[in-house]
Amino acid sequence: MSNLLQKASIITTPTAYNTGKILSVKPVQTYGPELVTNGDFATDSDWTKGTGWSIGEGKAVATSSFNNLAQSGYSFVAGNSYKVTYEVLDYVNGNIIFQLTGGTTLNGDTRNTNGTFTQYVIATDNHTTFRFRGTNFTGSIDNVSVKEALNADFDFQRNSSATRVGSNGLIQDVASNLPRIDYTGGVGSWKFEPQRTNLVTYSEDFSQIFVVNSTVLINNNISPDGTINGNLWLANATTDEKELDELYSVTSGTTYTESWFVKYKSLQFIQMVTTSATFGAKYANFDLINGTLGNGNFTDFSIKSYSNGWYRISATQAATNTGSGRLGGLRMIASATAPRGGNVTTVGTESVETWGHQLEVGSYPTSYIRSNSGSATTRLADVANNAGSSDLINSTEGVLYAEISALANDSYRFISLSDGTNNNNVRLNLSPIANQISFEANSGGSLQLGYTNNNTNILLNTKICINFKLNDFSVWINGIKVHTDTNGIAPIGLNILNFDRGTGTNLFYGNTKSVAVFKEALTDLELECLVSWMSFSDMGIALGYTVE
Repeated sequence: MSNLLQKASIITTPTAYNTGKILSVKPVQTYGPELVTNGDFATDSDWTKGTGWSIGEGKAVATSSFNNLAQSGYSFVAGNSYKVTYEVLDYVNGNIIFQLTGGTTLNGDTRNTNGTFTQYVIATDNHTTFRFRGTNFTGSIDNVSVKEALNADFDFQRNSSATRVGSNGLIQDVASNLPRIDYTGGVGSWKFEPQRTNLVTYSEDFSQIFVVNSTVLINNNISPDGTINGNLWLANATTDEKELDELYSVTSGTTYTESWFVKYKSLQFIQMVTTSATFGAKYANFDLINGTLGNGNFTDFSIKSYSNGWYRISATQAATNTGSGRLGGLRMIASATAPRGGNVTTVGTESVETWGHQLEVGSYPTSYIRSNSGSATTRLADVANNAGSSDLINSTEGVLYAEISALANDSYRFISLSDGTNNNNVRLNLSPIANQISFEANSGGSLQLGYTNNNTNILLNTKICINFKLNDFSVWINGIKVHTDTNGIAPIGLNILNFDRGTGTNLFYGNTKSVAVFKEALTDLELECLVSWMSFSDMGIALGYTVE
C-alpha cells in the first residue's frame, strides 16, 4: 500500500490520538476556501449591522453595542470544525463574542482586549449565519476569516475507562474517552467494543471467591498487568473436586461468557464446569503447558495466550433456567481428556496462578474489565465517527479501503462513506454470519452495488475495498478481485467517514489496522497492490498462522 499513500485523501492507522479524538495520518490540517465576504471591511457592504455598529476606514466599529454584526446565507455543517480568526482593535470596554446561529446558537470565546484571536468551533447544528455580538462593547474588529478545517480525525467517545494489551504485552488501563491501540497478537490496532458489564464484584481479590479443598494465596505473583497482585491457587488435599468458583443469579435464555486468567505453576490441566441446574452439564478442559484445548461441550470455549506464560480461558453458554449458579468455575483435573464429574484426583501440592475473573452477558469474551469495588462494573461502548468532509471524499469516484477483523460472528458492523443518510453511501460490512462480508453502494436511495462474499474468515485480519465510479464498480479481498459490476452510478454528496452504517447504527465492533479513502478510482493493478500482503510473513501472521 505504501506506493499508493500519496493518492489517498484520508489514511487512519493506530498511531496518534487525543482525548475524544482518533487522529488520522493523512491529511495534515488544511482549510477550505474563505467563507467571509469583505472580511477586511474594505467597503461598507455585505454585513448586516445592528444598532451601534458602523463600517469605515477598513474596520467595523461598535459603540457600547448590545447588537449584532452578521452575515447570513451560509451552510455550516453540524459536526464540522471551522477555524475563526479576527482582530480586535481600539478596545475600550465590554465584551465581543463570535457566534454561529440559525438553529441552536454556538458561542465562541469571549474577548475583552486588543489582539488577533484564533479559535476552532465545531458546528452543533446546520447553522446559516455567523455574527459578532457585543455586550457593552466599545471598540472595533478587522480581518475576519472563517474557513472549514479539513481533516480526517474521528470524534471518539467511551465515557468509561477500559483496558488494552500494551506494546509490552501487559494489560493496561485506558482513561475515559481515550481510544485504545491494542497489541494483542503483537501488532497494534484500534479496538472498538460494545458495552459490557463484569458481573464479578471482585475480579482480582480472590480472597472473596468460594474455594473447595484448596487454598488461595493472594498477591503472590506477577499478574498480566505487571504488578504483584496475582493469586496462587494451591491444592491442599488429595480428594476430588478442588474448585474455585462463584455463584451468580442468571436468567433463562440469556447467553453468558465467563473467563479467567491462568498460568501453569505445577498443575498442567484445569477444567471449567457449570452448575447443571442453571446451565446444563457443561465442561471444558485446558492444557496450561501447551496452551491448547482438551475435551468439552460448551457452546464455545477458548484459550488465548498473553504475556509471561499467562492464558485467558473462557466458556460461553446460555442459561437453561433462572436461578443461582455458576457458568464456569475452575476445577483441578488430571488430564485434558478428563470427563465432567470423572476421577480428577490430584496430589495436594499442585498449583495454578490465577487472576482477572470476568462474567459478562454475551457470546464471546471482551477485553478485561477491572471490577474490584464490591459491585458489577460496566465498560461503555467505543464510538468513532464524523471524519472527513466533501473536500476529502469524492462522490464521482473513489475507493473505500479497510484492514479489519471482527470480534465475533454476532452482529452487523459497518465502515461507511455517506451523506449521513441511507440514500447515498459506500459500505463495508462484516456480517453476523460466519465468514460473510457484504459490500454495497447506494445513490439517491437506489442500490447500485450489492455483493456478499461467504468465503472469508472475518475473525482474522482482512484487507477489503470497494472501487466505485460510473458503470465501474469492483470489490477486492486480500489481493483478489472477487466481484465487478458495470452498471451503476456513483453516490452523491458523500462527506462523512464513520465506523457505522452512516446513520449512527450498526457500529463497527472489531479491530482496525487501517482505513483509507481515495478521491479517485484506482486501476486493477493498484487495487491488487492495495489489498495484497506486503510479505509472506505479513500474510501468515494476519491469517493466524505461526511463521518460523
